[in-house]
Amino acid sequence: MSIILVADIGGTNGRFGLVNACSHNKGYNAEQQISLPSANYETLADMIRDYVKQAGVAMPKFACLAIAGPIQDGHVKVTNLNWEFSISRLRDELNMQALDVINDFSALAYAVPHLQKGDTASLYCTDANPYAPIGVMGPGTGFGAALLAPISTGWKIIPTEGGHCSFAPTTDTEIGILQQMRKHHPHVSIEHMLSGQGLVSIYKSLAALKGVDAEDLSPADVSERGIKHKEALCEEAVQTFCAILGSVAGDKALSWGAMGGIYLGGGIVPKIAHYLPQTDFIKRYLNKGVMRGYVEDIPVRMVTNDKAALIGAAAWLVDTTQALQS
Repeated sequence: MSIILVADIGGTNGRFGLVNACSHNKGYNAEQQISLPSANYETLADMIRDYVKQAGVAMPKFACLAIAGPIQDGHVKVTNLNWEFSISRLRDELNMQALDVINDFSALAYAVPHLQKGDTASLYCTDANPYAPIGVMGPGTGFGAALLAPISTGWKIIPTEGGHCSFAPTTDTEIGILQQMRKHHPHVSIEHMLSGQGLVSIYKSLAALKGVDAEDLSPADVSERGIKHKEALCEEAVQTFCAILGSVAGDKALSWGAMGGIYLGGGIVPKIAHYLPQTDFIKRYLNKGVMRGYVEDIPVRMVTNDKAALIGAAAWLVDTTQALQS
């Protein structure tokens, strides 16, 4: 029995688990799950060793790590952390037989075909084309995006840095927010708007546009006050955030031809899902002019299983590692 160490490494936390490589029929469920604060470790190797120690197991020979950040030519730079490393050197340092690193939203995308009933919830219901590409995206510490394309042998992940595409305002208020944010960022990206810090930036920009003082609030503060109707400015910020999210989801659906559906993940959407029907999320998702009919045929679902990236990491390694396919 081959055991795979899987991890979902973000700017805030790293979630680890162990998966039996033969458990694909059971959805690659991870056991021995432990979450560790990323900032407490100087290197990823230190973090992995601490997980193995806390789990009370020997270092596995196989691992797949889902990481927030770009991966180029075997070199990884972790977004929002001062971690850079070579995949091959990390594998050798940990004395593993096989270690791979994939983008966190690539892992989430690869998990989609393996998700069980109850792992997702519908946000916009229509029939998906089972033979078409699937788009996965969502806000958290940053904004991740990946595409899952059907091929003859299964699925192929197309990782992207779609969160760094330019933000395109739709309303006069959003134009004003963009102008405020350009004072701080020469290039205002989707991630500058659709992330935890992006929600705070929207709140502060709205305050500046209205000529009022903004409080020093965390993303959770803005979200909680807005959703519970405790403060009008926070609620407008959350409403704006959700509307922009709808626009971006529709843009990705169009540009990717994601007739297999759009899946929203990340740390923020599940926390505001019950509030989305009170916003312009769906209105803006469908507001694509002459291509409205095209987007109307693309369903939107939310990934509710917060361990989905671990499932995707395990599935990816099994599908790409010959030693695990016997």
